[in-house]
Amino acid sequence: AHPTPTRAMSLTENRCVNRVLTGVALGSTVGGAVGACYGTYEAFSAGIPGMLKVRHVGRTTVGSAALFGLFLGAGSLLQCGRR
Repeated sequence: AHPTPTRAMSLTENRCVNRVLTGVALGSTVGGAVGACYGTYEAFSAGIPGMLKVRHVGRTTVGSAALFGLFLGAGSLLQCGRR
């Protein structure tokens, strides 16, 4: 059943928070995959030497995952506010 309004809601019981967290998780997963692919391509095409390729791919992956997660989480929050 639905929680009573007087009771404090935990994070797992709030549907809006669940949607935003799911959006962040999905966005960061997709962003990480895209960032890894793009970072690998860019590292090899730019001729980055040796182990600096790994550093470049990691930085691209994390940056892309954070950006995609942020935007998908914000979009989920905006959609949740409309209902």
